[in-house]
Amino acid sequence: MKKISWKVLNFAVYFELLLSYFLPFKIVNKYEYQVGFPFPFLTIYDKAIIHINPYQSMLLSGWILLLNLVIIYFVTVLIIKLYKKIRNETTTTL
Repeated sequence: MKKISWKVLNFAVYFELLLSYFLPFKIVNKYEYQVGFPFPFLTIYDKAIIHINPYQSMLLSGWILLLNLVIIYFVTVLIIKLYKKIRNETTTTL
């Protein structure tokens, strides 16, 4: 088993946060919005009764966030390996 690439993990975290910021929110119903890619990890409630303070109007699912980071990490590692393989094949044929 190889070590974790911290650069790729940092990329996965920033990529997840940027995608969550720039992609449109998923509207579940009139008072509930979800944020996250590929799975929604943050739920925001917009109702006068619940909207007392930000901590009571949001639900952060840490397990889903962790799952999103793992998925993005492995996809990024796979893309890097494929890129290196294709680059090595093209340089050896030249």
